[in-house]
Amino acid sequence: MTFHSELKALTKECRKNAMTKLTSKPILKKASGILAQEFATPKDIAWAWVTLLLSQEEQRRDSEEKRYSRIAEFEAWIMELNLPIDPKNPEGGAVSPSSVKNSARNVFEWPHEYIFEEPASPKHPDSKVSYGDTITKPILDAVKDAGGSDDRAALMAIFEGYAKEGREPFANVTPEGIEWKGINWSEGDKYNLLTTKTLNNRLANLRKKGLI
Repeated sequence: MTFHSELKALTKECRKNAMTKLTSKPILKKASGILAQEFATPKDIAWAWVTLLLSQEEQRRDSEEKRYSRIAEFEAWIMELNLPIDPKNPEGGAVSPSSVKNSARNVFEWPHEYIFEEPASPKHPDSKVSYGDTITKPILDAVKDAGGSDDRAALMAIFEGYAKEGREPFANVTPEGIEWKGINWSEGDKYNLLTTKTLNNRLANLRKKGLI
């Protein structure tokens, strides 16, 4: 089965079952995998982008018409960026999802690094819990520091304090939000951006997983 036939099958399954279409782990892993690739077609990037964004919204479900309209909107926007295409397949029209992300960070919301790894159960009080990305533990720490509150403004103020202390994975406080380093970040890479909106999505995701 080719990648596109797999994607088509997953999309068909999405449409078949409206309740599970955005929370099915295979679908979310496929979408996350597309955005982690070196190159992907604008259509696939747009599908993955919308799928992950909508999966982060707890109760509200867009109609299929609106969902595919959003996919088409993002696809058209990506194509207008005139990003470099895959030199190994110049006729395929594939572009770098990372380049799309960098272009999108101040225009559209980009889905956060989805958490697939369940936190490990500590075998000993001193055992460390590991998470699928670098931002989860600081968010849990901030909620704890805020006395269990999930007030967005209070949490953002705590994150600013973390960033000013030089605490990982935070880098800079900017007018747009707080920059932080992803799990595979290396010197010279772009930072991720934590804003009130993306924090809201992350809190919703952590709530679903029973972490807060």
